[in-house]
Amino acid sequence: MTSNTTYMNLTTKLTFCLIIMVFGTLTLSAQESLQGQFEAMMNENSTYERYKVVPITDMNAYWAQIADTLQGKNAQISALQNEVGELRTQIDTLEQRVSSLQADLAASEQVNDQIHFIGIPFSKAAYHVMVWVIILILAVVAVIAYLMYIRSNKVTTRVKKDYDKLRHEYDAHRDKARETQVRLKRELQTAVNTIDEMKRGGGRR
Repeated sequence: MTSNTTYMNLTTKLTFCLIIMVFGTLTLSAQESLQGQFEAMMNENSTYERYKVVPITDMNAYWAQIADTLQGKNAQISALQNEVGELRTQIDTLEQRVSSLQADLAASEQVNDQIHFIGIPFSKAAYHVMVWVIILILAVVAVIAYLMYIRSNKVTTRVKKDYDKLRHEYDAHRDKARETQVRLKRELQTAVNTIDEMKRGGGRR
């Protein structure tokens, strides 16, 4: 049973490391994709005075890409949170096993020196050594599981910070784009009004 538990925890650890690697790769790829799309949009569109004239379709496509990226990060956060929950369950199970073994050890001290375990007689000293070895193994596994939980919690915190940062950048960019559009509309309307006034003035002459 100990070997199966150790194998299960090693498998869980390797799987979790793979999840972290994949998540990091996807996050970097998404950031590079958004940056590339933004630079392309800025380079491909014309400039009016000191403002960029960006078509609504391009802005909508870029915002849709950002929304997809945020949705993907939310899914990754949920997956990591599920992984944290599983690790917590494993820690609780291991703690229960340690408590159970400690209770068995206390009960064994009340019997005589000859103890039967699975039908095999053991001396009290040998039985105690065996039990403590099992407890030590489970304790080591519990520590490993706890460290994995701490690490996954740090990853989750970092992902949330990245999400908040990306959300802030998205809101700032959206507000800036809206302000730019409003300014351009005002300047265009001013230019149209000026032309109309010039035409009216010319017609009166």
